[in-house]
Amino acid sequence: MMDGARRGLIAAGLLAPAALVFAILFVWPQLGLFLQSLGGPPTFSRFLGDSYYLGVLGNSLLLGVCVTLVTLVLGFPLAFLLARAETRWAGLLLLLTTFPLWVSAVVRSFAWMVLFFRSGVASRLLQGTGLVAPDFQLIGTFAGVVIALAQVLLPIMIVTLYAVIRGVDRDLEHAAMNLGASPAVALWLVTLRLARGGVLAGSLLVFSLSVSAFATPSLIGGARAHFMAVTIYEQTLELLDWPFAAAIAAILLVISLSVALTYGKLLGEKSR
Repeated sequence: MMDGARRGLIAAGLLAPAALVFAILFVWPQLGLFLQSLGGPPTFSRFLGDSYYLGVLGNSLLLGVCVTLVTLVLGFPLAFLLARAETRWAGLLLLLTTFPLWVSAVVRSFAWMVLFFRSGVASRLLQGTGLVAPDFQLIGTFAGVVIALAQVLLPIMIVTLYAVIRGVDRDLEHAAMNLGASPAVALWLVTLRLARGGVLAGSLLVFSLSVSAFATPSLIGGARAHFMAVTIYEQTLELLDWPFAAAIAAILLVISLSVALTYGKLLGEKSR
């Protein structure tokens, strides 16, 4: 019993500095944010009772889902190839994959703006197909925001999946193929199922960053960027309605925490 109590005290002492920093830098500001949201008119009922703001919330959630799906579909094959690459250049290839993270998201968003303008390469390619109007441009569209934000967050998904797939024993895939499974079936039955934890973790990271993103949606979406982070910016610096902005931020935080807790529960069930 004494040894257990001693180990508990040692663990508490080791965790105390991190817990203190977490409380000062995260818990206290969030508590102040919530208290500020209660310092004016009924802010939460104003948000939940207005169809415009509910539409903003829906746009943000839809953006998070779309970006997560795009990065997952594009990132899993690349992460699988990197994890299974039998070459001494595998480390360099992974480094090149993460290279976009070294560049600011604002800089990359400006580059997408150049491509998405009416005379940009991406817009002109779509105009050349005849499927869109001659004056069509991707700038200011929801699809443009999804494309740009997916490119910004794709390396995060790849790195997360790479670490998990790398830990999957290749002999299990070979055993499945020796029993008659095709490589695609072995990938589905073995690798993908064993990598579900990485899929959920990467999806959680990308979704959380997508619904709270500000720079890319505001630059690519322009005046049509009706998303939560952009609305918080407008309420704070343009309309100077700080309590309502705090309420919107609190709602966004609650949604992000709810998604994180749900993902955590799913990860725990998968582990068991």
